[in-house]
Amino acid sequence: MGRAARILDLLFPVRSLACVVVACTPTIACLAAEGFFADAAPPGVRAIWPSVYAYVCESRAGTYTATAFLVQKHARGKQSDDYFITAGHAIEGCKSPRPYLAENIDQPSFESDGITLAKPPPQLEPVKLVYLDDAYDIAVVKVATSAVLRMGDPLKVDGSCANALHREIYAVGFPGVSKRRSLRMTREEKRWSKGEYVGLGRADFRGIVSTYIASTVDSLPGSSGGPVVDANGVLVGVAVKGIAGEENGFRYDVDPQKRDDWQTFLVPCDAVLRIMDRSGIMVPAR
Repeated sequence: MGRAARILDLLFPVRSLACVVVACTPTIACLAAEGFFADAAPPGVRAIWPSVYAYVCESRAGTYTATAFLVQKHARGKQSDDYFITAGHAIEGCKSPRPYLAENIDQPSFESDGITLAKPPPQLEPVKLVYLDDAYDIAVVKVATSAVLRMGDPLKVDGSCANALHREIYAVGFPGVSKRRSLRMTREEKRWSKGEYVGLGRADFRGIVSTYIASTVDSLPGSSGGPVVDANGVLVGVAVKGIAGEENGFRYDVDPQKRDDWQTFLVPCDAVLRIMDRSGIMVPAR
């Protein structure tokens, strides 16, 4: 690992698979590149914003949050089966009997007038596992909702993510910003970040080597399972992998000759399509 990455790891120790040390030199430049935003979003982010939800696991041991996003809706009368993609390790690690999805978390108690009590977003439950992909560590889950519930449209997922190479891309999710002191943020809410699609890399997770998209998009614990899109809001990949180490069971390199070339790794859009197909949600249920 390069000197800058080692310094950052000491400053901001991480353990989650979704934590990332971005490749920047010198260290000051890397810190300046950090950014998670909740407003002033570009068009691609605004297009998918209502379709990104928090996967929330609450138990006596505490609460943790991952990210999920809508990929399919199957209407059946007054009800709808809504299918989301999220992080596989979030599903596996949740010991709560009733995890739920919510459009946002940590909402203000009052509306902008400072008087009216804010209505909390509905909790979508129960969350049922449809398919778990061990190679890429992402899962397809289902919730049943009212057909009249207002929510975003399923994200557009196709095989065109290669078109975003060397272009700016955008991540939406629920990063645990309070876990990185340099950000000076305390509110855990839906946020977006930006970066570039750098290239392809290979990662070893649980003994399975797969091809990932490497990017400079920033992420933190809670970002796992979140969508990364292009300027038009079309899916480029899913944020799943972060800093490699012996304690979390995977390793990767963007360029095998550059051992300090650490990046955020994304499940490519074509792999997401295959996972959706294997889960059986591509064709509406009869």
